[in-house]
Amino acid sequence: MSTVSIEYSQKLTSIQRSLYAFILSLLPNRTEAEDVLQETNLILCKKAHEYDPQGHFQAWAFKIARFQVMKFLTKKKRSKIHFSTEIVEDIAAEEFDLKRVAVVQKALAICYDLLPQNMQKIAHLRFKDDSSLKTISEKVGRPMGAISSTLYRIRQKLNDCVKEKVTIVESEMDFKKS
Repeated sequence: MSTVSIEYSQKLTSIQRSLYAFILSLLPNRTEAEDVLQETNLILCKKAHEYDPQGHFQAWAFKIARFQVMKFLTKKKRSKIHFSTEIVEDIAAEEFDLKRVAVVQKALAICYDLLPQNMQKIAHLRFKDDSSLKTISEKVGRPMGAISSTLYRIRQKLNDCVKEKVTIVESEMDFKKS
């Protein structure tokens, strides 16, 4: 293995966590994000000879990851949660900030705990267990239309709550650092 290959491998290895977090920020499902990460790593290995050592490796890798996410979303038009390519482009174009992801995740956890128990159960079944509407409907004994409406309300509540809690969580995290 040449020196360039070793350096390239080290760079690729060192960004795996942030690359995965970046892909996960664009895809709502961990399994899908892991699949896209694997595809991205394959592409990065195939394109190793194209990388300019003077360039910013992480930015280059994230650009390739963004294209892989777009390719994945194009293949998966019938997703339960489907982001438009414009939304993904907007999110991907922003400076990726791991601290910001941690803040939003903590705010989301707080907001999830504030949901009423029946909504927590439905949210858990849908977002953590990846259950279908039909399965959720059967488990909670409510019609699929009611489950769909409840999921919409859950998303709205979580979205509004996270927007409200983010600044509080940020200041708490900053306070703990000092």
